[in-house]
Amino acid sequence: MTDLVLGRSAAKVLDGVRQRIQAGELTEGAQLPTERELAAAFGVARNTVRQALDRLESDGILVRQVGRGTFVRQGLRGQASAPAPAQSQGVTLSQRMREASPADLMEVRLIIEPQSAALAANRASSNDLERIREALRASISARGLAEFEHWDAQLHLRVFEATKNAVLIDYCRAINRVRDEPAWYQLKKRTVTPELRTVYDRQHSSLVEALAEHDPEGAREAMRAHLLRVRQNMLGEG
Repeated sequence: MTDLVLGRSAAKVLDGVRQRIQAGELTEGAQLPTERELAAAFGVARNTVRQALDRLESDGILVRQVGRGTFVRQGLRGQASAPAPAQSQGVTLSQRMREASPADLMEVRLIIEPQSAALAANRASSNDLERIREALRASISARGLAEFEHWDAQLHLRVFEATKNAVLIDYCRAINRVRDEPAWYQLKKRTVTPELRTVYDRQHSSLVEALAEHDPEGAREAMRAHLLRVRQNMLGEG
């Protein structure tokens, strides 16, 4: 499913960066080359590099700092393929989630994610907000469903990262792994129309506005309204 969501070129970049970390060419805390340099090295577009780096960040391998660059996360011990303990728990959680029905997953999301959005509204830094806005802009300008799904997942992850709560962040990473599953993607493919994407873009924008205003109640309600619409569209449930 990685190739389907990221595309072959992005998967090539992802694998190449992993190999450099495993080989010790990029050590813990090391700064990666710029997106422009990586694009030239792999012979791909910068947007392709960005998608691969976002996936590695989501997997807990890289850390991206606005205005500074992208770094190999501390604690990897040179093994990009060996997850940290919290990441291993996330994988276990995602395995359990893969066995759950879409209805059960949406029920859990409606319990956890609105409150997490409220927490993010209270804790988001200016850097957090800029990264969230970046994901919003990219999701709005996405040309196809795969690109939209990638940035949609990134938007939700970056909201969770703004909570500064490691357990919640692992939860969101687990959800995003489930979203990469073929069955989940095919369900989205059958139901997400250009018109619905416009609705989602508007809902995401309302969420980001509430976060920027540090309005926890507004963020909670915006996230809840969005997830209710997702559930209605995917499952026919109000």
